[in-house]
Amino acid sequence: MKKIITLICCVLFSMLLLTGCASQEVNLDDAEKQQVEYNVNSLISLIVVELPDEGADGSWTAYSEADREVQLNLSEELWEEMQTKWKKENNLKIESQKVYEGAITSYLSAEEENGTPTGLVDGLVYAPSEDGFTATATLVTDVRNVEMVVLYDEDMYITSVAFNPVYTIGENMERAALNTLLGMGTVFAILILIMLIISSFSLIAKFEKASAARKEKKAAKAAKGDAVDNTIAQIIEKEETELADDLELVAVISAAIAAYEGSASTEGFVVRSIKKSNKRSWKSTLN
Repeated sequence: MKKIITLICCVLFSMLLLTGCASQEVNLDDAEKQQVEYNVNSLISLIVVELPDEGADGSWTAYSEADREVQLNLSEELWEEMQTKWKKENNLKIESQKVYEGAITSYLSAEEENGTPTGLVDGLVYAPSEDGFTATATLVTDVRNVEMVVLYDEDMYITSVAFNPVYTIGENMERAALNTLLGMGTVFAILILIMLIISSFSLIAKFEKASAARKEKKAAKAAKGDAVDNTIAQIIEKEETELADDLELVAVISAAIAAYEGSASTEGFVVRSIKKSNKRSWKSTLN
């Protein structure tokens, strides 16, 4: 029980430390805050929408696709010219062209989901960062609010601009549930795949065993055929050897058979082998 209480206290203490870190203030004077607010409005006019001129009806106008194409494909010379103009007129300092293009890409992603902003919540929220601070403006859309987070470094250069939709608690719970289901589904799918792979090992073993048996059977059949061929070859060789050793006897037998058959020559007679037979006598054979 003491361990559980100690663990709970440690967790609460860590939460308090994090809360204290998050609540740190940014040391900016009024002039610097006014400059940041002016920069944020300039960024909204450059990246988000075309802000109305003084005396207009006050409605915000979305940029066209042609305008976006130009914004995302600025040449190096044009970028340097525009950056010089922004620094001179608005004291707006963007670190690089990639930061500018990344801000537009982030906004287009948020606009696709939430629509074009129609207004701005008054006031900025400041928070410290590792190399500077962030200034967050809240844009109003028909779907939900979108936070525009501008990251400044120590030299007041803008190093990042991101647009983050502000989801409700219910939407966050729904997204968390979907992410959980997706993660669990992925895990179960991988586990099923692993089970299928493991179960296939037995099939592979059976296949290999059957293949080995077929190879052994084929090898045994081939060996048996070779043995039969060798035996026949040995018999033929033995008969030919026996006949070669009894050429005179073969000639006599051939002549006797020719005389018995009434043939004038021994052509056409082939003596394969000579075997002694005790069943009949020579005389009884001739009769």
